[in-house]
Amino acid sequence: MTVRTEEVFGIRSQLVLSYVERDDVDSRFKESLATDHHVVVYGSSKQGKTSLRQKHLPDEKCTIVRCGPRMSIETLYQSILRQAGATIKTIETQSIEGSVGLKAKIGFAAKLPLVGGSQAELEGSGSVKGQRQLTTEFVSHDFGDAQSIAELLEKLAFNKRVVLENYHYLPGPTQRALAFDLKTFHEVGIKFLILGIWKEANLLVTHNGDLQDRVVEVPIEPWKDAHFNDIADVGSRCLNITIDPDHLARMRSCAYGNVGLFQELLKQYCLEGAVYERMHSPTVLSDGAALERAIRSKLESQRSALLKGFQGIAAKSRVRRGEGEEPLLLPYYLTQAVLSLPVTKLQEGIDRGYLLELLRAAHHRVDKSTIRTGDVTNLLTNLPLYQADMSPPLFYYDANSKRLRVVDSRIFFVLSNDNQKELAEEIAFPDTEMPDDGESDR
Repeated sequence: MTVRTEEVFGIRSQLVLSYVERDDVDSRFKESLATDHHVVVYGSSKQGKTSLRQKHLPDEKCTIVRCGPRMSIETLYQSILRQAGATIKTIETQSIEGSVGLKAKIGFAAKLPLVGGSQAELEGSGSVKGQRQLTTEFVSHDFGDAQSIAELLEKLAFNKRVVLENYHYLPGPTQRALAFDLKTFHEVGIKFLILGIWKEANLLVTHNGDLQDRVVEVPIEPWKDAHFNDIADVGSRCLNITIDPDHLARMRSCAYGNVGLFQELLKQYCLEGAVYERMHSPTVLSDGAALERAIRSKLESQRSALLKGFQGIAAKSRVRRGEGEEPLLLPYYLTQAVLSLPVTKLQEGIDRGYLLELLRAAHHRVDKSTIRTGDVTNLLTNLPLYQADMSPPLFYYDANSKRLRVVDSRIFFVLSNDNQKELAEEIAFPDTEMPDDGESDR
């Protein structure tokens, strides 16, 4: 069977053939899955978290919830129940007469396949033969209670691991509520696997200290040069090629430790060298022009994506019409502050206090003291909303260390090969006459 280059190198929905196991990551992950604990895999964007899960926990053994910035704890649990086989129905549980008339009190019901109990109804019409019996279970007035969810999942004989992808997108209140509920789920044997973009350890434990010794953490980073070499070796054998060592070193350098970018560079390099599938005879790739074309191609696409991301964040700076106070426009100034720093500084993260200094220095207001620490905290807290339509996000605020982190290290590849000042100038100053959408700064 023909092996295509896209199956070997690059980023795809399925596992690439050049996947390599790392003893300090894959072994720890496999061991953690064998425990009764929840598992957390964290690290920067495009560093192989989903691939790690796909390698050792196939789709049929898990229930996957893709988190979003507007997801409440109730909608998260409803997604789990629906995938487990429950039918969610909105019901009116009570009518209350008040000064303004009747008010309907709305709750939810879960309709489950019958596994016991006396309350049942027949679904369908015609002959009883072959019909499916269902029982209706009422869960207080919402699906925010972990104990109720656990009981329903037990009735459904649920035995999969719940996978929460993009956990970092969840609003703060949802993250904190889940951290407390995870203790309940642990006690009843419902196990979660949480994948998220952040850099610091013990994020869930900071929300709930009772999760200590109930959660196993697996950091996905760092990727070492030896790992990148292994990827290239495995993929080269699949395609029957040999990659020039100097060219391989150049691609490692451009990747800034990001395995996703390294994979994409390898794929593009092969395609530029006319390697579209496994070669019939051993082939050496050593064309310097092909390497430069590959790097330029990735730089153009990554620059375009980065600029779009910056512009999207800056556009969140709109304010309401008629507002008397001069607008802060902090999302816009955040992009300018980031682009004023060298890559080495961005790799360290930006301290909140230092970010305040940068924002004040760049801001159009004459009285810089009107830009307060609280304004910066609000800006950083709202980052998930500013990046709601971005996948992956560019930044993550670590509230524990009070530092703004770059979570997509492909940014470093762009900024080290581009003119940051010109990039900043391509981000339009916000239109302060546009109506507020409810998610922008003030």
